[in-house]
Amino acid sequence: MLRAYHFTYEDLHSDEDVIAGNSVPWRIGEIRAYTPVSIDAGEGETISQIGYRSSPTLWDALLQADGPIACLVEVSEPISTEGDVETGFVQVSRERRLLAVRDLRSDLRLFACDCAERVLYLYEREFPGDDRPRRAIQVARDHACDRATAGELQSALILASSAEDAARSGGAARCAAMSAWGSAVERAEEAAVLVIWTAGWAADGKNAVGGAERAWQRALFSRTIEPRFRSSSL
Repeated sequence: MLRAYHFTYEDLHSDEDVIAGNSVPWRIGEIRAYTPVSIDAGEGETISQIGYRSSPTLWDALLQADGPIACLVEVSEPISTEGDVETGFVQVSRERRLLAVRDLRSDLRLFACDCAERVLYLYEREFPGDDRPRRAIQVARDHACDRATAGELQSALILASSAEDAARSGGAARCAAMSAWGSAVERAEEAAVLVIWTAGWAADGKNAVGGAERAWQRALFSRTIEPRFRSSSL
């Protein structure tokens, strides 16, 4: 068995089980074997799933996350692999054992805020005195620390969106405002992935995947989020 990572929904249901019609949440220590399934998605489309998806690193798993609950797992030898450095590497295995879980909602929101705040100067340089993106990021940070409500988070989205509209399309300032907007989206895992991209576009443009900003983000993730599993005794 190989060590790997994946993200589940808040209730510990995985996307693969949902497709197969399995409504039982995962329990730590549980092992499951997957039976391949195909379902009719309508309009001639079919959804097929042949096994459990996982990723070799927590970073890759985040880029493919279904929810905010990070899982350390053991999986059988992969029967297929897909993805790349841009979208995250994924492997599919017939068996999976759940070793440990971590609720990363607050961690991922704060990570998104840190990444968005780092490129904020690109907006403020073009629009001095306009603090709408900064205020939106602060509300998102407060929400991660239980100091702001869901309604306030929604208001922060509107605030950052209005700043984005003011910036030139495709420019670094607009991408920086998009990062502020991304930090405040409802789901923390989506916020993290959105900001990874938009902050990269703001700082490195088309070279976002291989640029210096992505390297900084990856290093921050390694320092602040990955240690949540390193402390595990498993």
